[in-house]
This record gives sequence, C-alpha cells and structure tokens, in this order.
Amino acid sequence: MLRTLSLFTLLLTAGFVAGCDSQDSLLGEFVGAVTIDGRGRGVEGEAVYTVAETAYGPEIVLGLFVGDLFESDRDEYDYVLFRLPGDRPGVGAVTIDDDPGYRIAQATIARAQDADDVLETFGELLTGTDGTLAFTAVDSHGFVAGTYRFQAEGLRILENANQSRATGSAGGVFEARYVSPSTFRRLGLDLGI
Repeated sequence: MLRTLSLFTLLLTAGFVAGCDSQDSLLGEFVGAVTIDGRGRGVEGEAVYTVAETAYGPEIVLGLFVGDLFESDRDEYDYVLFRLPGDRPGVGAVTIDDDPGYRIAQATIARAQDADDVLETFGELLTGTDGTLAFTAVDSHGFVAGTYRFQAEGLRILENANQSRATGSAGGVFEARYVSPSTFRRLGLDLGI
C-alpha cells in the first residue's frame, strides 16, 4: 500500500511539474485537496515562498493560496501555509509537527470570510499535527517543487459565532516561486512575517 501511494505521489508530482508553466509566469502553482470534518474539496492556485527573519532566526515561509495570491487578504482568505527553520530550502523531506518546542515544520489550513469584523467572521483555522513536507527540486531561478501531506486539528467558526473543534487533512503538489517578505505583508494577514 505504501509503495503504491509513493508511486502515485511521484507520478502526480512528475505530471504536475512537467505540465506547469510557472517558468513563464511570475508566480508558482499548486494543486491539492483539503478535507475538514469529512468534507473534501479540490484546491489550486498560486504558490510562493519567502525567507523571513523571526525571533527564532530565519524561517522559510511557503504559502499555497487558493486562486490568485491577492484574493487572500485581511477580509477573506483561503490558504495552506508552511513554516520551517532555515535561510534557503533544500531537497529533502521535513516532518510537520504542532509542538512549538519541536520546530521542524509547522503547517496551517486557513479559510475565512468577513475576517475584518470579529463578530461576523466565519471559517476554519487548523494546525498541522502530523505529516510531511518534501522539497523534490530547488533551482537557481527561485523555484522549488515538492509535495505535502498532513493531518490537522483546530476550530470551525460558524456564521452565528459558535465554535466547534475541527479535524482535517491536506495534501498535494506545488511549484513555488520566491518573493520578498513584503509580498506576504501586503496581504494584510497576520502571518508573523
């Protein structure tokens, strides 16, 4: 089973990266799936990464934004985000964990509407608890390619401001382009950058 899943992931990655035209566009791309409380949806959009200086030292921040990058802002957003220590990505896999003392990689699934009004916000915010982020290619033109798969736990906020626990997962492939930290800051999202 594991061999079949690995082969499928490899073929999916090869097919995606081979068919991706990001070398001709400004930003990278990703395709994947997000499941929250048993309801799944396909996701695709723009993929970018940066290196930001934080209180813990330099961190690589990889953002997979559903649709266009700038459709996600302080009012409405839909993304999968990864943070890992380092000043440049390298080929290899890292473990995703939610323990802040175990800083291998952190992952977030976030989707919200009306986020600029605390009383009207609704959506989901989940933190990765177990999984893998793998960089399969890094080139000198500022592109990285890879795969991700992780489990997550967090909150679902309903339109009537009620909250409930939520569980989920995310997985897919990406080819991301380097952008400056200011590109992430312009979104107005609290990403800690």
